[in-house]
Amino acid sequence: MGVEAVLVARDAAEHVENQDLAAKIAAALISAATAFAMLANVAFVGSFTASYLMVVLVGLVGLHVLTRPRLLFCREFALYAVFVAYLGLSTLWTLAPDRASADNTISPAVNFLLIMLLFGSLLTFHNVRAVLTGLLAGFAAGALNYAYMTGFPFAYPPDFSYNSVASMYLFGLFAALALGWATHSKVLGTAIALVFFAHIAATTSIKTNLGILLGTGVAGLVYFRQSLVMVRRNVVTLLLVVCGGVYLVVSNEAVLERVTAGFDRVSLGLAVLNAREDLPGYSGFGEREYWVQQGLQGWASNPLFGHGVEAFRTVYGITSHSTPIDLLFNTGLIGFSLFYGMFIALAWRLLKSVGASSRGLRALVLAVLVCNLFMALSATLFYQTFLAGFVGISVALLRRLHANDKRPEPLNKFETPAANIH
Repeated sequence: MGVEAVLVARDAAEHVENQDLAAKIAAALISAATAFAMLANVAFVGSFTASYLMVVLVGLVGLHVLTRPRLLFCREFALYAVFVAYLGLSTLWTLAPDRASADNTISPAVNFLLIMLLFGSLLTFHNVRAVLTGLLAGFAAGALNYAYMTGFPFAYPPDFSYNSVASMYLFGLFAALALGWATHSKVLGTAIALVFFAHIAATTSIKTNLGILLGTGVAGLVYFRQSLVMVRRNVVTLLLVVCGGVYLVVSNEAVLERVTAGFDRVSLGLAVLNAREDLPGYSGFGEREYWVQQGLQGWASNPLFGHGVEAFRTVYGITSHSTPIDLLFNTGLIGFSLFYGMFIALAWRLLKSVGASSRGLRALVLAVLVCNLFMALSATLFYQTFLAGFVGISVALLRRLHANDKRPEPLNKFETPAANIH
């Protein structure tokens, strides 16, 4: 009987282990497919539209529910869900001429919510390392496909959307650093992040490059002591990775030219911000300032409810290129408060996460949060898929660490049973 009991227990353990392995593989594949679909929406924006992306995301959410019949729904997601509902409600009084115009905002906003739900649920109810590894693998496949289709960063394709592509690689940079933190593989995570950062610089997107510098500076000041400790402990590794990255860039003339142009644009952007007027090489400051004035004047006529989804584009034939201005004009204080309430909720979660194990993650989340807030001043990000991925991942990881920090006996933060997370 003793031998039989041992055999039964061993078979049960092997069955559980096989189930766990299958769940990890499924989570990694779902995460990879999500990341690849997000990049496909950028690479094939004319054919793989927001509506097609929505169909894929709904299917992936369904696959997740089949493997883990639970979805994460927290206050950040709830705020954005109410925001999406309000966008739909605003079609009743919008100035947009037809429903198709309003759908330019509503479909991407629904995708935003689905992406948050999907990444948040995957990282809450599955193995963190498996999900982040799958995410980075899917992102790398999508990025390679984009490079093959367009030639970037060795060449600029026609109608190159540098801000969208820069946001794409910003998400990849965040995912790489998050995986490096989760796996304690600083060399690999930092090396991949530097590759993505070189791509961001090559896009010549002023707002993204300046946002990264600002976010890094703020996180470095807030976590100054921890930053010094990290640099001191990993100075050799950081030097090797940085030198290797610099060599790879310098050894390719085309990439070097793109990266140099990017840094030149960043310098120009700093000069424009300092002068607060157009300078030779950049003529968009005055135009953006005009749209801000028009947006605020229009908002003043209906400050609470706004003029409805896509109203600014209907009136002026273009967006204001500013998240707060578009939100105020289109959705009033209600929509503005709901969207930025999501950021406030995430910042509050950062303040609550005080465990030593979360310091590196908190610094990373704070840096990217500040970067996105800065970028939002001159870009419409309230329905951007990559921002959704950042919020979903950050919320889930911070929740898991906060749950572990409250335990009397700390468990492995990457293997915590989902049923024990509240």
